[in-house]
Formats: sequence, C-alpha cells, structure tokens
Amino acid sequence: HLSSIKNLYISLALALCSTLLVGCDAPENENGPVKIINMTKSNKTANNGNENFVYNVKTRGVGKSLGAAFNDKNDVQLQAAQAIGIDPIESYKDAYNINQPIVEITSCDEYTLDSLSHSLPYLIPKAATLLKDIGKAFTNTVVARGGKECRMIVTSVLRTNTSIAKLRRRNRNATDMSCHVYGTTFDISWRRFHHSDSTYIMSTEDLKNILGEVLYKMREDGRCYVKFERKQSCYHITTR
Repeated sequence: HLSSIKNLYISLALALCSTLLVGCDAPENENGPVKIINMTKSNKTANNGNENFVYNVKTRGVGKSLGAAFNDKNDVQLQAAQAIGIDPIESYKDAYNINQPIVEITSCDEYTLDSLSHSLPYLIPKAATLLKDIGKAFTNTVVARGGKECRMIVTSVLRTNTSIAKLRRRNRNATDMSCHVYGTTFDISWRRFHHSDSTYIMSTEDLKNILGEVLYKMREDGRCYVKFERKQSCYHITTR
C-alpha cells in the first residue's frame, strides 16, 4: 500500500514538472511554447481508450548532426534574401500594397500552415515553389519507407518590421535583421507534424530526420540555405 502511494506521488510530481516546462522554459516559436513530446518505438499513446504504438520510419541520416549539417548563419541567409526578395513592409496594412510578385500560401497536400500570430502567409513565387517541393518530397519519402501520409507544418512566413518588434519583446532570439521580411524565408517545425491517420502516429524523431534528409538534398542542389533552430524547434529556410 505504501509503495502504491509513493508511486502515485512520483507520477504527480513528473506530471507537474512537465506542465511547468511547457509553460515556462519550453522551446518556443512565433506561436508560443512548443509542447515536448518524446516519441520512440517503445512508447504507446492513448487514443479513445485504446493503445496505439508510435511507429518507426526508416531514416538514413545526413552523415552528421543536424546542427552541424544546417548551420547557415543569418548574414549568409540575409544576403540571399535581399538579393531576390521584396522590399520590407512596415505593417500588415502595407502588405496589401506590395507591387512586387508575391503569392499567398495556404494548407495543401504538401504542407499544413500553422496559425500564424506574427507573420503573414505570403512568399515570393520562387520560395513558394521551394516550399511545395520540400513538402512533396517529404511526404513521398515517408510513404516510400513504409509510413503513412504525413505533412510538415509551416510555422512562420512573411514578417513585417512591426511584427518583428512585437516578437522580440517575447522572444529574445528573434533578430532585428530578419530574412522573413523579404518573402524568401519560412520556418518548418521539426517537433510537430500533421498525421493523416490519427491511429497511426509515427516517431517525431524519425520524421525530423527524414525532413532533414530532404532539406540536405535541396541545400546541396543550391536551392536554399538552412539553419537548424534548436530553441525554436524549426528548420529556418531561405530561398536562393
């Protein structure tokens, strides 16, 4: 009996720690704290009272850590963004008066667009094409390796100077010199994915690495620069 009570206290303590982590010092993107979910082949997740395994998908890796593979600094990405991007806009209102080519992006077969709190769903055409190509390659790779259809989640797109100032008040990692203001840059989460089948949840770690494989190929082909953002839990990508 005493052992059962002890185990109960331990479970409650762990649950409380997890809640505090999400609310305080958890990884964060422009939409707020990102809940940490550790998924391995030994985990199970409850679904309507039933237990479903978290399925593994074969990965090949990129031959090094993701942090080492994707370390294109902001000044490198900024130079590329300024060369092909739009002129930065001051506020959301100004976005409707852009005279340069820019296209609206929405959730589609290739990706899911997150609820954007500090950016607008617009990219220059070349960046929009790159985003679709990444999403298509990611989904096709997951399915080809025995997984089920899964879409990546886009967490940040075009920012304004005003939205960057607001973001910096909450997230000290946000920079004043942001590539996002040029319509060339977007962030893709490596911690959250959209599973088409809620009863078939695949390992987040595997999906993160498969997305890394796709981005590595795109980067090697000279189509983009990539930074693996640990704190923001995303791949930060600028079109070349």
